[in-house]
Amino acid sequence: MKKRQNTITLTGLIDMLSPQALEFNARQLTFNDQLARIMVISGYPPKVNAAWLSRIASMPGVICSVHIEPTEPTNLIQSLNKAIGEYAGRLEMGGNALTIQRTEQALKDAQDLLRKIDQEQQQVFYVTVVLMVLAPDQQTLDRRTRQVEAALAASGMRGRTLVFRQEDGLKAAGPWCILPNDVKEAGARNMPAETVAASFPFTASGINDGSGIVLGKDRDGGLVLIDIWKRGGDRTNSNWTILAKPGAGKSFAAKMLLLREFIQGSRVIIIDPEREYKEMCRLLGGSWVNCAGGEGRINPLQVRLRPVDEENDTVHQSPLALHIQTLRTFFSLYLRDLTDIEKAALEDALIEVYHSAGITWDTDPKDIPSDSWPTTKELYEYCVAKAKTNPEVYGRLAVLLKRCAEGADANLWAGPSTAKAESDFIVLDVHDLQNADEGVRKAQYFNVLSFAWNIIERDRQERTILVVDEAWLLVDPQTPQALAFLRDTSKRIRKYMGSLVVISQNVIDFLAPEVQRYGQALLDNPTYKLLLAQGEKDLEAITGLMNLSEAEHDLLATAKRGEGLLVAGSQRIHVKIEAAPYEMQYLTGGGS
Repeated sequence: MKKRQNTITLTGLIDMLSPQALEFNARQLTFNDQLARIMVISGYPPKVNAAWLSRIASMPGVICSVHIEPTEPTNLIQSLNKAIGEYAGRLEMGGNALTIQRTEQALKDAQDLLRKIDQEQQQVFYVTVVLMVLAPDQQTLDRRTRQVEAALAASGMRGRTLVFRQEDGLKAAGPWCILPNDVKEAGARNMPAETVAASFPFTASGINDGSGIVLGKDRDGGLVLIDIWKRGGDRTNSNWTILAKPGAGKSFAAKMLLLREFIQGSRVIIIDPEREYKEMCRLLGGSWVNCAGGEGRINPLQVRLRPVDEENDTVHQSPLALHIQTLRTFFSLYLRDLTDIEKAALEDALIEVYHSAGITWDTDPKDIPSDSWPTTKELYEYCVAKAKTNPEVYGRLAVLLKRCAEGADANLWAGPSTAKAESDFIVLDVHDLQNADEGVRKAQYFNVLSFAWNIIERDRQERTILVVDEAWLLVDPQTPQALAFLRDTSKRIRKYMGSLVVISQNVIDFLAPEVQRYGQALLDNPTYKLLLAQGEKDLEAITGLMNLSEAEHDLLATAKRGEGLLVAGSQRIHVKIEAAPYEMQYLTGGGS
């Protein structure tokens, strides 16, 4: 009875593992709901590089089976001696140039193999490499077959379809340790042990820095352990770019990265347009600041240093002069239709308002209390007064500035700064601006960004991560200076032990001709890039920008939620983002 039960259980397991449909044709076979073609590598180059089989084995839809059998050294030496004599005889007979060249190469290969056996005492093996190409339809199968043949040819190898031997090929390709004689005759070749060892068809592509945080698993199931603060070689900074279409898991991945870095002692500052980080901030005891006005007001006229490239900044500029440059960008985003004359008049008005408050070019911002800085209200009042003598210029400025002094935008800027961010986990929330005018949204986002940079400047020794979520909000072809500010931040933050994390949906926004100079730098500069599932147009742009391989392109086109391509310096791996169950309460809710 017990024997019968075991038999039934085993039969049921075999039924589950066995294909439901199997049909063999001359050059291919039907395997369940897929088509397959069995090939064998029948030719090899005289010399190979390390991991010479890994490129073929890792191609999409390719299953690689390697059969290795030891040879009898005595018989092999006799065969080599005989072959060397035949090749030498052919060379004496002469012939056309191509025949002589091929014979000379064959003679050299035979002599090298004999030397390895005799002098180096290397074991020689019969190696047969069988490839099974899988595809969902005929067109894809033919395309993948051509790609395999092209990849083999590029490596100096030759692939051969097993015509009328697909059934034997399937036996050789499967995990049954079976190598039919017909397949062996078609593909078996003598190889010294060093060549077999150098094939490495199943190379692991993971990243293990020995320290840092675990992001998830690679394609082979290994842990991806990455230390973003590790510098050297091709890792020149700690910056990240995270790009994905909505719903692909970019917010989940970003939260997990931030949570684990925060636990390890990093300070985190997040600009949050979608209110995705509020609950996480609460659970971690951080500071959540509503920067849409009220208790989280940030006075744009309070002087904050602008991040400039110190390597090129040889002439010292006063804090006020630097901040005037920041205000140029701020007001260009807010008042988009100003003429050059009006911009110049607005800058003159700003300088006069500062001077009226006792603030000069040499004033140290540390000496001025928060409630003593001028605001947009004083700027508006100055323009109203000037309009009496110069109504053509200042009259229009006064009308435009009234909104931010006494109108709907006054709660954002018409008062001293009240935002307090004294925690190691800071969320600067701008969610309530979603329904605001586009100019207001972009101007306040930029205002919050410059405020966040000011926090980072306080301490060069503390590891700080600045997260700019939905960074496309700063993309404005009419005002590329906003992206230029972010680009300068990405270049300079490494000197402050910092990391800039830029998160966005559409890469094409950064590559518009008007802003490409700055936007592409934001994509190229970061050492770390996490690319999850992409939309069609974005994928085309990323493929050209990062020179993606076909396998990487296919991965981003079909990736499931939380899966994608991780770039760390020159390394590129297929990663699956995974979190521990106890972390889920911090990571779920409020985003993609």
